[in-house]
Amino acid sequence: MKPLLRYILIAIGILICSFFLQRLPISKPLLKITDLRIYDTIVDFANAFGNPETGTTYDEICIIDINEKSIAALGQYSKWQNFFFADLVDILAADEPLAIGFDMFFTESDSIFGYSRSRLLENIGGNPDQAKRLLDNLSSDNAFAASLKKAGNVFLAMLDSRDTSIRKQLPPKLRAWDVKNASYVPITNPHPPIPILSEAAAGIGFANIIADESGVIHDFPLFNGYQDKYYANFSFQMCLDLMNIDHIEVDKTCKLYSQSKLITEIPLSPEGSCYLKYYGPQQSFRYISFSDVLQNRIYPGYFKDRIVLIGSSASGLRDIKSTPLDPRYPGVELHATFIRNVLEEAHIHWLNEKLILLVASIMLLLQILFIRKAKPLLSITVFLAISMLFFMVFYFLYAKADYTMSYSAILLPWIMGFTAIFSAQFHDQSIEKRKVRNAFEHYVSKELIQQIMKGSHSLKPGGEKKRISILFADVRNFTSYCEKLNPAEITGFMNRYFNQATDLIFANHGLLDKYIGDALLALFGAPLPLDGFASHAVKTALELRDLSQQLRQSNSQHPVLHDFTIGIGVATGEVIVGNIGSDSIFNYTGIGDRMNFCARLESLNKYYRSSIIIDSETYEMIKDEYLCRKLDRVTVKGKQLVSDIYEVLDYSLSPSTDAISIQGYNCYETALALMASRHFEEAEKHFNEALRLIPNDYPTIIMLERIKTIDKLAWDGIWQHETK
Repeated sequence: MKPLLRYILIAIGILICSFFLQRLPISKPLLKITDLRIYDTIVDFANAFGNPETGTTYDEICIIDINEKSIAALGQYSKWQNFFFADLVDILAADEPLAIGFDMFFTESDSIFGYSRSRLLENIGGNPDQAKRLLDNLSSDNAFAASLKKAGNVFLAMLDSRDTSIRKQLPPKLRAWDVKNASYVPITNPHPPIPILSEAAAGIGFANIIADESGVIHDFPLFNGYQDKYYANFSFQMCLDLMNIDHIEVDKTCKLYSQSKLITEIPLSPEGSCYLKYYGPQQSFRYISFSDVLQNRIYPGYFKDRIVLIGSSASGLRDIKSTPLDPRYPGVELHATFIRNVLEEAHIHWLNEKLILLVASIMLLLQILFIRKAKPLLSITVFLAISMLFFMVFYFLYAKADYTMSYSAILLPWIMGFTAIFSAQFHDQSIEKRKVRNAFEHYVSKELIQQIMKGSHSLKPGGEKKRISILFADVRNFTSYCEKLNPAEITGFMNRYFNQATDLIFANHGLLDKYIGDALLALFGAPLPLDGFASHAVKTALELRDLSQQLRQSNSQHPVLHDFTIGIGVATGEVIVGNIGSDSIFNYTGIGDRMNFCARLESLNKYYRSSIIIDSETYEMIKDEYLCRKLDRVTVKGKQLVSDIYEVLDYSLSPSTDAISIQGYNCYETALALMASRHFEEAEKHFNEALRLIPNDYPTIIMLERIKTIDKLAWDGIWQHETK
């Protein structure tokens, strides 16, 4: 199968997989919560940086607040009689507001009834009719109802009660709407205001607003469903009456009509929800204390042509909600926010799902065209950059155009696509690297050929334990060379490098075990005994380092090979060496833990940005001949063994090493010892001094950063490397 076709099939599979993940019962809630968290972050940023309403107070909708001040002035709220609310309505109505809404529940009567009424009638005595009139006058229900009726524009709220022991009838003024396609909140046990108040109110509606899966209120329930009928939310009903709406149609949007004329349109999410557009945290609307209004501290005419809502911000009355901008948001302000959204036609809009699918498909196509051909590091960088760009686009869509979307519909295929295509790319590159490795593994050293020529007994599979030194050298960024150079150029260059490297190994009496792709493995002390085998291995390592520098200089003008670099690891210990394989095909090689450990040492050069790293056993054998510094005390990936590792810097008496550098290396080792003994402040001082003496010394920079980040109480002086 052609590579491009294979990647296209991968992209199609990802789109199909993403489609089902967004709809499966297991994954759908998780993706929904992820969408909401992203939305919350965007709303928070937009409010902080791009919302012109932030810090301002909206006056056209006023909230009469039953706050702590009102409770302190008028007494415990549970003992308030409806006279308070009757007087409040009279005061407000005198200013001729557009509408008055109570985000409160008047489900209990103030009247004296039942046993209490009978006892009081007995105590009063005298004329029974006069006694009854007296008790009736003590009830404030009639006064409140009279005020509601006189005002003519007061709306009351009702609730869905959890108390199933009491069932109540719906009031006649609760209007049902023919909106069978609408999303709604089911009602199980409605509790309306007492009948005398329901009859006097201009309108009634449910005031239930519940949080979604994330525990935050994002959307406003337009409708509540009960016994196959649909009723508008209390504040929505206020808007409908203010706009004289007589017909509603719900499809992808909620269309409001008056006398067959479209008045306004409310955008809905794909699930049919109406998302609130928040204007800021709480107090974005004008709040006025209930007691200040009741005690006539507000100048006459202030509420004229305004919408007035009555609710509570007092924490004890438990009408506090969590929103994207405020975890303690008064419930009454949710109604104020919705009313303002509707009257100003300031809504959250949703991008078309087909457009989102198109964008996701285009981004997957770009991944196929770019990532499969790019270097891994560049691929990751571009992926992260475009991911950040996505969030910037999401932010500007919301902040500048009030648009949102199902973010996972784009991000899920984008992330899955990158993972799949990057993995396929890595697999393809691994295959190419394996081909190079197989081509070079057929070469054997002259020493081994001479050993074979001495007698046929040495051709049999078998081995012996020997203490030897192992050298492992690997080319940095080899994959990128393969991608950028044609086959003839890369093979020609690697042949030149391997030829010279092999000559150096043979010159120092080493055995070339094998070429492994762009790496080479050499043994010192096998198959023939070799005095000073560790010294020969380290000398070869230094010469290989010099060879890489020479190749880099000779290719300084080359667009790709100008940064040619190798990393080298040397380990010493017991391994099994011999002819390993089948009766017909075998190699003279070494096996054992030290072989693997040597490769791990080489890879640590990438972390410390060094050239040659050796283990402690090698160091003890060569420390008088070569200039080294203790680099760290580590465990490598896949190994429990703790080992001191050393960086080989130069020959011991090399004139190229100046006294200041040696002083810096000694300072580094002193700091490392202090750090191991948990004297972190002293260690930091010595590391800083080492950095002064050897500017830009990367191991020193690593140690200074490590002091800042490690758990000092748990520090045992051992650094665990988790990557190869």
